[in-house]
Amino acid sequence: MIKELEHYLKDISEHEKFKTEINTRWGYLRFSNTSDKYFAIGIDAVLQTLKDINQNLSLFQGNEMYVEKTWRDLGSEFYTDSTANAMATVQTKPLFCTLSKIISWANNFTIEDYEHKKIFLDLQELDITIAKLEDLLIEYPEPDADIRIYFPNKEPNTIYYGAPGTGKSHTIKEKLEAVPNGNKETVTFHPDYDYVSFVGGYRPTSDENDENNIKYRFVPQVFTNMYVRAWKNPQEQFYLVIEEINRGNCAEIFGDIFQLLDQNQNYTVTPSNELKAHLVSELSDSHEGIVDGLRMPNNLSILATMNTSDQSLFPMDSAFKRRWDWEYIPINYEVSEDNPSSKFKVFVNDQEYFYWLDFIRKVNSEIKTNPNLGMDKCIGNYFIKPQTDSITLKIFINKAMFYLWNDVFKDEFGSESIFAEDVTYEDFFPIETNGKSQIESILVSLDIEVHTVMDTASNEDTN
Repeated sequence: MIKELEHYLKDISEHEKFKTEINTRWGYLRFSNTSDKYFAIGIDAVLQTLKDINQNLSLFQGNEMYVEKTWRDLGSEFYTDSTANAMATVQTKPLFCTLSKIISWANNFTIEDYEHKKIFLDLQELDITIAKLEDLLIEYPEPDADIRIYFPNKEPNTIYYGAPGTGKSHTIKEKLEAVPNGNKETVTFHPDYDYVSFVGGYRPTSDENDENNIKYRFVPQVFTNMYVRAWKNPQEQFYLVIEEINRGNCAEIFGDIFQLLDQNQNYTVTPSNELKAHLVSELSDSHEGIVDGLRMPNNLSILATMNTSDQSLFPMDSAFKRRWDWEYIPINYEVSEDNPSSKFKVFVNDQEYFYWLDFIRKVNSEIKTNPNLGMDKCIGNYFIKPQTDSITLKIFINKAMFYLWNDVFKDEFGSESIFAEDVTYEDFFPIETNGKSQIESILVSLDIEVHTVMDTASNEDTN
């Protein structure tokens, strides 16, 4: 039945300015407007729309001939499917023609019977169409059970953002833990990263038969490779992970393909000649992933991380940012088994330590209340990730204190800083003497409790 509908729509649309076609794998229809822009709607949405018309048939009958305002108003009021309702107001005629073609196909009308300005609204014809669409949907296979395990729901393209060390990368890693390695790739953006590094471009390669003969050929990179894999395996979910997305020039790296990030996935982008040639060789020139231009496959998601404290060299523009979902990863101050960082101890010497969580709670409070700083400069739970629960004084000073001195409190003085007047970062060295003394002074000023190993052991014996 799927193939039958595919051929019918192809024939009826051949000389029609409003095209309609069926996706033979995923159960949706694509249709165009007079500007040759394509839109997509699920067959289940078409089915629901026909049921809505059937339920309110007395209001639709008498309007078989297309009048834009009438059908826009009827659709806006009675279409319960959100996609169909939205399209009824902005793509009224193309949607009207698509519904008309589906009714014509279901009732075995000839192509000559079809007229783009007319729709059949007989009760029996609608009942036949609804029954046939319900049978059609049964023909679309359910994803394999093992596939549903690792992608029960498609992830929207999402940027996970927050202070450094909050666990943004860890959040993504946990989400994708069950995804096979072949279905996920990770890349890190940086100032020298560009479109050729992300999408691909011509690069010199050695001739297999003559090492001295250098040839230039198109070499695909991570985005193109994942794009091809996703299109070739439509029943599997694929993920492209971008670490530190705001450290690269996103406008240069994505180029015009940034429009593919749009969540409705109806955008197409004309590829460069070399990229098109590569995709044609991988997919074929009639494949839906290239025939009308680049189109983001439904089964490819891009997940990215962003430190809000980074002074990005290349700020993202609003057109780029609005095409993503955003998820904030907060700092976790809870003392519990579910928060491993609550067990981290910073050792001042062999016998004395303080809790890392106590420190970041107090220092972040100072940062948040300083109008010159704000939450973007706070320290996250895993800013330091020790191999055990113990953090040495050397690591603490070289990592946490250097960040606080250089990136946070460098231009703050007196009560606005956790550092004493006239203290420089150099005053923390040697660490064993000067560093220890400076840290002890900061702990006192922040009112952070220092524990001793003996006290801890005694408490454990008592318990």
